[in-house]
Amino acid sequence: MKRVTLGDKTFELSIPESEIVKAIQKCADRISVDYADKNPLCVVVLNGAFIFAADLLRTISIPCQIAFTKISSYQGTSSTESVAEQLSITEDLSGRHILIIEDIVESGYSMQYLTQRLKEHNPASVEICALFHKPQKNKVPGLTVKYAGMILPDAFIVGYGLDYNDMGRSLRDIYSLVE
Repeated sequence: MKRVTLGDKTFELSIPESEIVKAIQKCADRISVDYADKNPLCVVVLNGAFIFAADLLRTISIPCQIAFTKISSYQGTSSTESVAEQLSITEDLSGRHILIIEDIVESGYSMQYLTQRLKEHNPASVEICALFHKPQKNKVPGLTVKYAGMILPDAFIVGYGLDYNDMGRSLRDIYSLVE
């Protein structure tokens, strides 16, 4: 499909699944080296990162544990600039190496919120892995996405877990909003 319509918006194919697979492999290779012998706790941010996390965690070559959290800061196509937490992590984080797995980092507010919450529990480290990163939209000084699958321009995207009003998550490719 070259174009899809979700609700009142039209989206155009921008990143085929084959490129996404390469980006995941790149992240997995780096994580496997950096976390060898560390048994990280991978904190998957729902709902958007579930597809990326499943593919990433099956691609890395090291043992790890998985936990889930649910935070949100988007409504429609724009950030609300506030973060709501709907599902908290219950695992003991003290002394653990934490790897946050997120679908996309834009403003950075969600990742700032989550990293601060995790650091309250004295982990050994906290790092971020995002399939997509838009550093030009970052509003949080000092926020670092250590593992970024792809650096993207400023366009609203759907597919591969990302949605527009809960639609489009199951698309295998990435589609950009047609203005």
